[in-house]
Amino acid sequence: MSQPTHKAILFYEIGGPFKMGEVITPLVPPYGVLVKVKSVGVCHSDLHLWQGDYISVGLPRKLPWIVGHEIVGIVTQKGSLVPDSLKEGTPVLVYAWQPAEEDENVIEGYTQLATKRHRYAFDVEGGLQEYVVVPHYKYIIPLEGFEDIESAAPLGCAGLTTYNAVNKIRKYVKPDDFVLIIGLGGLGLYAIQWAKLLLQEANIIGIDIKEEAIDFASKLVPGITYIKASNKIEEYLNNITKNRGIKVVLDFVSNNYTVPIYSKLLSMRGVYNLVGLMGQEVPIPTQSLIRKEAKIITTYTGSLSDQINVIKLAKLKKINYIDIVTKKYKFNEDDVNKAFSELKEGRIIGRSIIVF
Repeated sequence: MSQPTHKAILFYEIGGPFKMGEVITPLVPPYGVLVKVKSVGVCHSDLHLWQGDYISVGLPRKLPWIVGHEIVGIVTQKGSLVPDSLKEGTPVLVYAWQPAEEDENVIEGYTQLATKRHRYAFDVEGGLQEYVVVPHYKYIIPLEGFEDIESAAPLGCAGLTTYNAVNKIRKYVKPDDFVLIIGLGGLGLYAIQWAKLLLQEANIIGIDIKEEAIDFASKLVPGITYIKASNKIEEYLNNITKNRGIKVVLDFVSNNYTVPIYSKLLSMRGVYNLVGLMGQEVPIPTQSLIRKEAKIITTYTGSLSDQINVIKLAKLKKINYIDIVTKKYKFNEDDVNKAFSELKEGRIIGRSIIVF
């Protein structure tokens, strides 16, 4: 008897059109679950994957390929060893950064940094398909009680990564310190919310090159200082900080423009957190950083524990995960191609999702 199939949207060549196809529906392992996909976030990492920006690191694994790692769906089938407490029909977010094998990093809680990984869209095919199999039920987080389940999808990457990035720098920030968030796009808009929630005694500054991004951010998260990037940005920031410098920079761009400029503006013992993946290699002002004993740290997505916290806080409406989603596309060829084209062209303010 042939194995059942379901619909998926794949790309067959780097940068080529997305097309609807049929793929085999995998069998559900004993501890696993089958999730019927309800929505998938459209993330810049998927765009980079499709454009071939990750070919140097062996991604995509093969062609054709399915992208999409911000996945929300409904549990439709359970493995034989899944506990009865997890019911079929439960809405869930799929934790995308799963380990394929447990190692020292996983045991210490850094699930996203496993040596062997099971990351959706990267190591295994992603969520732009009707069903995904999750190998172990512990990597799904129930979304019961959520006002808008579909809009929760970006919490699986954008919301998670920014939570980890902000939470990681809390220990460096004292009352009245300045924290600068670079980039008010799909990541930065979550970051300013986490910063306002978790760094309540700090002075938060958001910066972007687009006026419309600043306008959207100021309405989504009022009470924060917003600045448009310009050739006078150093002067503006020195005026705001009264030459005290920036204690922490959260860089959600991390390219040849942002890192050399903003790292120079760190205060003594300041911290520069590289999060964005827009650059490959960047120059840094070593003499300035060394003389200040500044730190450069990095953030890559977040752990399972981080993801659980993100979902709890979103459910409590500590951040606005609904209004940040400004575009909803449908699961068809035309809409998926449009979604990626508009993201590539920089026409998305906020975050977009594909709804099934």
